[in-house]
Amino acid sequence: MLLFLDLYQIELRALAAFFLGAIPFAWVVVRVCKGVDIRTIGSGNVGATNASRAFEGKGARLGAFLAVYVLDAGKGALAAWMGLVTGLLAAVICGAGGVLGHCFTPLLGGRGGKGVATATGALLVLDWRVTAIALAVFFAARFATGQVFFGSLALGVALAASAVLLDVPEAFGDRLPLTVFTSALAGFLFWTHRRNLREFVGRRET
Repeated sequence: MLLFLDLYQIELRALAAFFLGAIPFAWVVVRVCKGVDIRTIGSGNVGATNASRAFEGKGARLGAFLAVYVLDAGKGALAAWMGLVTGLLAAVICGAGGVLGHCFTPLLGGRGGKGVATATGALLVLDWRVTAIALAVFFAARFATGQVFFGSLALGVALAASAVLLDVPEAFGDRLPLTVFTSALAGFLFWTHRRNLREFVGRRET
């Protein structure tokens, strides 16, 4: 009976985390500030990078990017925290729920963002060291290649690698839920950035 109640609580929190993640902050910011639908701008992606394209001037674009990124990361962090009171596995499940809610928000017909900021926020709660390393790798790859999406892919790989390398024995012991989550997240980020990869390869071939 106690196990059933625990599972029920986790399911409720995961569902709440999904709908928390589903709040499309990029859409809200662009709609309120510019009066347009972000899905009609640039790549159509509901995320910080595309939101910045709706604004003119470097300062305004940077401000929009940071505002949306912090909001999206915040909902990811809150989603993971909702499960953390029950344990690491519940926190991982809720964090994953927040990321999926962001990427497939029912509020916009299942069309959302790519999950980078929301995942970063969730991992900040689960293990801030993993997040710090991944963000450092993100900026290094971003400025080395000049491509934001390369930075995002590098971040995903860094999340998975650092989650294991920071504590190898525990990575396959008590921290196994985090290992599985970061590994799955790395693959998921490659999937959400598949269009960017196709376009990059296409430019290289022409």
